[in-house]
Amino acid sequence: MLVIPDYVYKFTFKSALSVLNGIYRVTGVFSYAELFTLNIDLYKTTYGPNGIAEPVFEADLDIIRLGEIAKLVHIDDPNNIQYIPFHMFAEVPDGSIQRYFQIGIVVDLGIYDNAEQLSTLKSEIEQTVEAMTGIDNNALIYTIKNTWMSIPEYQVIDTTRTNAISRVSNHYVDKKSLQKEVDSLRTKLIHYENALKSL
Repeated sequence: MLVIPDYVYKFTFKSALSVLNGIYRVTGVFSYAELFTLNIDLYKTTYGPNGIAEPVFEADLDIIRLGEIAKLVHIDDPNNIQYIPFHMFAEVPDGSIQRYFQIGIVVDLGIYDNAEQLSTLKSEIEQTVEAMTGIDNNALIYTIKNTWMSIPEYQVIDTTRTNAISRVSNHYVDKKSLQKEVDSLRTKLIHYENALKSL
């Protein structure tokens, strides 16, 4: 058997049906007699809609009766159902097909009075994403919705956020602390180098 029900394959069909080439899930394998008992007219479902004349179908009937027919559902469109005789496969279906994911990150960053406050975060995200994935994309900081409030109400939110930040300990905070220490040591080194040069 070329295909197994409930598996996904990439199919390439002979030229008469090549317009149907694509990735499908196999939902059943039938004999011609089984399709007949299910009231499925292979000419009306497959041959005719794809421009194949009825005499061509009738000429294929002997081969169709002896072989098997796959019921295929297009992986992106469950309404795209095809009944394809095995002899119309141009090659062995590719069974290495797997699902992959195009992934993004969405994070609600809370309420701010100025998006520019997050420019450093944007840069850090871009550098981290590039280092981990090799993708050099610009991070997008956008407004989810506008919220209207008084200045005292906003100050409560901002103070709560500042207090929460002060309690956070993670690799990002450690990195910033170490960066400050490195910058301080560089400044001292330059001072000592200049002092030595002046001797």
